[in-house]
Amino acid sequence: MHMKNAIYVAESHDCAANLAGEAYLLTLDYDHVLYLWENDPCIVIGRFQNPFSECNLQKMEEKQVQLVRRHSGGGAVYHDRGNLCFTLIGNKETSSKEENFSFLLDALSSLCITCELSGRNDILFQGKKVSGNAFQTTANKFCHHGTLLIRSDLSVMSQYLTPSSTKLASKAVKSVASRVGNLAEARDDISSDLVQQALIDAFIQKFGPTDIQTVDFATLEQAQANYRLFGDRSLILENTPQFTHSFTHRFEWGEVTLHVQVEKGVISEVKLYTDALDTTLATRVANALIGLAYDASTIERVQKQIEQADLASLLAHLITLI
Repeated sequence: MHMKNAIYVAESHDCAANLAGEAYLLTLDYDHVLYLWENDPCIVIGRFQNPFSECNLQKMEEKQVQLVRRHSGGGAVYHDRGNLCFTLIGNKETSSKEENFSFLLDALSSLCITCELSGRNDILFQGKKVSGNAFQTTANKFCHHGTLLIRSDLSVMSQYLTPSSTKLASKAVKSVASRVGNLAEARDDISSDLVQQALIDAFIQKFGPTDIQTVDFATLEQAQANYRLFGDRSLILENTPQFTHSFTHRFEWGEVTLHVQVEKGVISEVKLYTDALDTTLATRVANALIGLAYDASTIERVQKQIEQADLASLLAHLITLI
């Protein structure tokens, strides 16, 4: 039986557009698809993760690093143009991640890079994670996508992925920090083009001659219809599961423990415990915060208008923790 296979290479570097493109490819009638894509700097969080605890949202906004939520599970990851993303789409009944990992390891081996699979669906080179993987199943398709770190700027990852000293008790999933490395550590002359070609060659060797199609998912109408699901920042924050932000801090006027409950990105409840002499503080804090977006710049706008020194200093400290 002749199989219908496809290879797509994205010309767009907008991660949300490229994930919307992946969702579109999942609807097409192919037996096997290899999709290759690279993104401008962004943080991609898993389907059930809390961006408020996983990301430094303020730093991301400052540096114009995009926030994206994918439909698959797993942890928060940093993408840039030194990282090649791949997607393998196959029939749900016949495809398996084991077969896909074998394909990926063979492709890397063809570049004289020997890697191994770890128990957490990561590919390691000499103990360092060079590829993270996640999975999604539709009614009839199995989607396996992941990263291949080639020359990614790993030095900036902690700026965006390490949260401030906030303690968040959330129903969402917390990431597991991993030691990461680049394939450049394995081979000096490695490039995204080399790795991309190795994957294409391995795919053709496995499934037969296949045309390579380039596509710009930032302009493709079918992909743009789903763009907001992946890349609309306000929608991502709004859809975050309910969580509580708590901190304890000693001010000149007394010690405070503050619990802020957040639902759909908005502060819904505030509880304050304090030894401060002013008994109105708890009510004033609740009045100032409830109904506000859980966002540093929003709270800062309110804080600047407050004349009471105790409340102003409390909100100023909260802002540093978001």
